Amino acid sequence: MFLLIVVLCVSVVSGYLHLQKEIPNGNNVPHPCKSNTIWEGVGHLSLHGGGKVNPFGADFKNAGMKWTRALCEMDSDGDGKTNGEELGDPACVWVKGNSPAATNGISHPGTCTPFSSPACKAANSWVDCEKKNTQCDARNDVGMKSVTIRMPETVVPTVATVYYCMLVELPTDGDYHLVSFEPAIDNVYVNHHILIFGCDDPEDAVRAFPLNKPTECKMAPEMQCMTLMGVWRYGSTGQCLNKNSGFRIGRKGYRYARIQYHWNNPEMRTDYTDKSGLKLYYTPNLRTYDATTWTVGTIYTEIPPGEEEFEVKAVCSSDCSSRYLSGPIYITRAQNHMHSLGRRQKIQQYRNGVWIRDITNAPYNYNDYSEFEFDPPIEILPGDEIKTTCTFRTVDQNRTIFIGDGTSDEMCFGFIIVYPAQHLHGGTCLSWKDIDMCKLNEFTSDFPTVKGCNVKAMMNPFHPDLVSLFSNLRTYCKPFGICTHECKHYVKNVVAKNPCFKGTANDLIRHMSISKVPVFMTYLAAIDSCRTEIEMDNCQEQCDSG
Repeated sequence: MFLLIVVLCVSVVSGYLHLQKEIPNGNNVPHPCKSNTIWEGVGHLSLHGGGKVNPFGADFKNAGMKWTRALCEMDSDGDGKTNGEELGDPACVWVKGNSPAATNGISHPGTCTPFSSPACKAANSWVDCEKKNTQCDARNDVGMKSVTIRMPETVVPTVATVYYCMLVELPTDGDYHLVSFEPAIDNVYVNHHILIFGCDDPEDAVRAFPLNKPTECKMAPEMQCMTLMGVWRYGSTGQCLNKNSGFRIGRKGYRYARIQYHWNNPEMRTDYTDKSGLKLYYTPNLRTYDATTWTVGTIYTEIPPGEEEFEVKAVCSSDCSSRYLSGPIYITRAQNHMHSLGRRQKIQQYRNGVWIRDITNAPYNYNDYSEFEFDPPIEILPGDEIKTTCTFRTVDQNRTIFIGDGTSDEMCFGFIIVYPAQHLHGGTCLSWKDIDMCKLNEFTSDFPTVKGCNVKAMMNPFHPDLVSLFSNLRTYCKPFGICTHECKHYVKNVVAKNPCFKGTANDLIRHMSISKVPVFMTYLAAIDSCRTEIEMDNCQEQCDSG
């Protein structure tokens, strides 16, 4: 159950859409080479904002992120037109909240025009003109059905970031495969992501959550609804599953889903409401296989500040995959996931210790949605290793960054859509430092120890070995107090020899005890009361022998 609290956490990034209001026609700047497409992050290299800035963005930042006469009179892209002329304020008189002098003929102040001219080619080399809209011919298949699921109009809280969830009923008049979805966004200024989870325990889900009523929730999915079926992130136009598979919904599949909304309201606006949702495409013409989502990566990060590049590594080991998989599975899509400090991520496949392929390997920008699609799909066999490496940049940080759901926390996950679902037992294959978390999972209970430690027994305060340990610590030691002679002797000669109090196993025991067995913390404090003196004794012994 420890694994269940960490799957598919998604962080908030600083909002930028509100900055559109700081410049004339900020929400009306066209893409220079894509008709009917608005360049939403006007000052950024990325169409949807975030990450590195373009020439106009650099000048805008230097102007204090305000529209000033000096900024208006600049020619940021060097094409002979001032920023004011390009944004509809040629006289440089526009004031925030007013209508600009012109709303037609607007051009991008960070791209040189004419865009395709030889003189502008070098200056515009950063502009990506490749179309990335989701193409899904299956939506037009004979018999295809669709339904748009929205939350009722809801007031967005006046907080910088918040998660709201809603339980919804899926079509149950037949047996279907969910094969595609697209966003139905009502308020573009607050929506950062929408996730949809299939409810594995429908009766329990209905008892636990009100139907069709948005309520504030945590970022981690609830245990009743754990299977991720779709991810919309800002910048995405939807998803389309591989032609051979779909998520089973209806009479023989998921009958309920829990939708999670992540709202980002950095201005603390009080007048925002939202009624966004997803349009689901589902077919009675069942495909060959049921699909499911597999999450790989780590549930522990400890990233130091001041690093140009710092790697966090995780592994879904051969031991774990051989127990999670009852047969081959096939990857059709994969998505890297970190937070705002992430700069690169790769997911690799190994077999018998030999590298097979990179499943993903690409630079990372949290604000620029990207996904990897595989046709033909990638085969994963029981016993294969899946290694995940995340690279972070922390030169502007002044503290160590851990895993978490806040803006200043981080993640290192890979979300992988696979089929057939029947061959995968357990939706995650994660590590905690160098420990395979599958060894604590109910599906793989044949592991008696982790690093020589029976972790499950250690989390049971009624286990005979633990009862004896606690009794002796109460007798010999004073938690949070002095280190007595008898306590030091007991810790040094009994406790320190227990593999559960060494290395990573000790770290894991301490981490889990905080939430699982709070009383255990008292006994850890008793042990720690003598750890320093024991280490000093050991150091002195080494010095004397040297």
